[in-house]
Amino acid sequence: MNDIKNSARLIAHTLLSHAKQNGEITDEIILNIIDRVETTMASVGQAIDKRELFEILVADFSIGKGSITEMNGDITPWLYSRKDEINWELWSRYKSYMHEKDPSFPINDLDDFTDRILDKCYNPKESGSWDRRGMVVGHVQSGKTSNYVGLINKATDAGYKVIIVIAGTISSLRRQTQERIDEGYIGKSSSAYINNYGENKIIGVGKYKVDTDIYSLTSSFYRTGDEGDFNQGIANRLNIPIGKNPVVFVIKKNKSILENLIDWFSKDSNIRVVNGQPKLFDVPALIIDDEADAASVNATKDINDIKAINKLIRTLLNVFDQNTFVGYTATPYANLFIPQDFNDELTTVVKGKTYFIGEDLFPKDFIINIIAPKNYIGAAKIFGLENPITGESHEPLDVFRVIDDYDPPFFRTINKNNKDDLPEYLPESLETALKSFILTCAIRRLRGHEKKHNSMLVHVALYVKWIDRVASLVNERMKDFKNYISANDAQFLNELEEIFNNDFLPTTENVIENIDYKDTRIELHEWESVKAELKKAASKIDVRAVHGTRSTTNLEYHNIDEIDYSRYEEGLSVIAVGGGRLARGITLEGLSTSYYLRTTRMYDSLMQMGRWFGYRPGYVDLCRLYTTETIYEWFNHITMATEEMRYDFDEMTTRNLKPKDFTLKVRNHHGLLAITSVAKLFWAKDITMSFSGSNPQTYLLFKDQKSIQNNFNNLKNLFERLGFPKDENIITKRKKVRYLLYKKVQIDVLTDFIENYKINIPSINNQVISDYIKNQNTSNNIREWNICIVSNTGEKALLYDEGVIKKPENRTEYDTQKYKLSANAQEIELVCSVRNQTEYSELYKITKNQIDDVVDRQVDLVENGSGSIKERRANESKGLLLIYALDERGTTNVENGIPIIGYSLHFPKIENEVQVSYSATIKEELDLEPMEDDDNSENE
Repeated sequence: MNDIKNSARLIAHTLLSHAKQNGEITDEIILNIIDRVETTMASVGQAIDKRELFEILVADFSIGKGSITEMNGDITPWLYSRKDEINWELWSRYKSYMHEKDPSFPINDLDDFTDRILDKCYNPKESGSWDRRGMVVGHVQSGKTSNYVGLINKATDAGYKVIIVIAGTISSLRRQTQERIDEGYIGKSSSAYINNYGENKIIGVGKYKVDTDIYSLTSSFYRTGDEGDFNQGIANRLNIPIGKNPVVFVIKKNKSILENLIDWFSKDSNIRVVNGQPKLFDVPALIIDDEADAASVNATKDINDIKAINKLIRTLLNVFDQNTFVGYTATPYANLFIPQDFNDELTTVVKGKTYFIGEDLFPKDFIINIIAPKNYIGAAKIFGLENPITGESHEPLDVFRVIDDYDPPFFRTINKNNKDDLPEYLPESLETALKSFILTCAIRRLRGHEKKHNSMLVHVALYVKWIDRVASLVNERMKDFKNYISANDAQFLNELEEIFNNDFLPTTENVIENIDYKDTRIELHEWESVKAELKKAASKIDVRAVHGTRSTTNLEYHNIDEIDYSRYEEGLSVIAVGGGRLARGITLEGLSTSYYLRTTRMYDSLMQMGRWFGYRPGYVDLCRLYTTETIYEWFNHITMATEEMRYDFDEMTTRNLKPKDFTLKVRNHHGLLAITSVAKLFWAKDITMSFSGSNPQTYLLFKDQKSIQNNFNNLKNLFERLGFPKDENIITKRKKVRYLLYKKVQIDVLTDFIENYKINIPSINNQVISDYIKNQNTSNNIREWNICIVSNTGEKALLYDEGVIKKPENRTEYDTQKYKLSANAQEIELVCSVRNQTEYSELYKITKNQIDDVVDRQVDLVENGSGSIKERRANESKGLLLIYALDERGTTNVENGIPIIGYSLHFPKIENEVQVSYSATIKEELDLEPMEDDDNSENE
């Protein structure tokens, strides 16, 4: 950090220390302090970057920080009683390095988190035999590697002697992880040291002197594949003794690599044979399993039938008499289904030696859930989901752009029958995405990001020859675009200006208005300013094909170099065209634009493919996700399932439950989505699910006449069964009917309405909800169910006209739409509610994923009750069905003269409820990918 920046920071800290004494420091307080700092610095002729200083101070004071929740087994805390006696030299230099590299990095939060994780690991100074298994659940692209690099530094300071990082199944990911370990832990280039016979090429933390020397027996070196992975010959040549200095291994999750590592350890001079098995005593080992849900989980029904990778990881752990195993993942579905039973007599043979396999990898001792900070752009922000704890709901980020023109040239399904029919051109949607990426690169230059990395992901197919052809087509089109910009081609510049005005400006305005954290670098720009940066921005853009084929002999497109951002001090702008390696592989730094067509039906795989999640400081408004309506909705569903799982986890931690007590609950998506690979679900046949305290809403509605008529008829039938309202059922507002409220209704009247309602969205499964309600009624867990039909009391309907920007001030007044219901030979007229659709969808999508109003949610509760609405509902034990007849003019292309019926269910929080059984049996064919992947790690 330069002197001016450091002086400004110190002045700000002094001023903020006084502010902190008066209460919580907020974004607004920091901005005011920065104005005072600017004045002070200007008085001595020094200028500051106010936006950068804001980011530094937000990190320093943990504004909007994340947090963690823990579920522990029988663990005795040890770290805090030893803290004073440990020399934290490795952690201190990592902390200094990260702060210098990026002053806005939340290093204080990382310090806290890694302390709490290390405290769950075994104390490395503890004598005797010990084994600990745990898991850290993070978010996709949320800084997981920084977390475990920090943990490794602290663990080494505390006394761990062997560090093994199992870095996924893909070579490029292993190399990338090795580079992060070199930079953040070892302090020198592992490749230079191993391949140049001891060359000390200082990098990263190496510039800070410490007394501890760390040796790596793997490196980032590669020529045609992954020569830097573990090799017994190289390890023997280096001749590093195990148990003295810290030794680190970064290995690929590969059968032969794991076998070689196990065999090498078995030859160590300190090995002892116990019960016929080689055992390494008194060498504390920390094993990190990155992407712990991939390949590590045993995918067989019989606990005695163990798949190779799972067997070898367990065997490796069992070689060490003292070990801690920590799995890191953002998608823990498969890990939580790992059986807790195992055969302790089971053995395996590796290179002629017999080993006990040991227990499975279930995180029996601890599970840590990392709650992302406010500025993490995850699925919940992209889809605008309601917070299950607070009930708060936010607008989804306006980043989704639908792809509906890709077939042809990109087929809806690529299979053995058409895989050789390679595309000859790009669909218009991909050309638009490329133009958007150019604009993003230009705008980021205006925001001071000239030297920042920019990435675009193009993920169309899994076959190498498809990746190759698409990369070639993208490159040719980008050449055209660069030429148009250089030549000031009026037509092309007009196209860019149109995208800027109609897409970028409204989106930036939307983000500024709706984002729930402060980002001072997000601002509106004039077209002429953006236009002036186009040439420089476009000229830096490089197109790379990302696959495992290293020979270019049979390829059209030869730019297959590894995407190594560290080589580009001025910033790399890259369009990465690839398959599986992009889906669950390399990290794309500065990712802003994603063009995504691959579909998988597994929760964990699909979630991992969300490479667009992450931190987007200063450019979240520029990010775009081009994908299909189907994939978008699948992600929406997965997000709800995952957030629900995290909520359940946090709730169970407050009850001091142990990992073995945690039964995972995941929403079912009508059999279309498997939680994880079907093979991994053999041990999860009796899953239960609960709607306790939840609020399912029909925020996506059908627009076809048949469905609309069905649901309106369903409401009319319900009204007939409820009977014409008496005075006690009618609640008025401004002398108009607002609610028809029926209390203590018969359960079959309620469940028949739900079962007959036509819907096809992830969050609503009619039969599951109906069964749940019936079960709770049988158990008397919900005192009463109430049904309320809501009517609009407004004088006019405020609706958007076609072609206008969807802002509240652009709505036009129209006469309200009315409808009639009849029962007992009597008729009542009600008024349709208005819910405007403000973003593109083939269905009728309700704003904020929220069909009801907050005031409606308490219509059946005792007036002036204490506590939140959810607390009051739980105390009164009342369930509520709110029904809305919506004005069809709130969406497009619907002119039936029939209200569109939607509903919102409010379940009270139930203690000790009878849970509805949820079947995990998924048809096996639904686990198949729509195309084969011929670009897998075994081919490397």
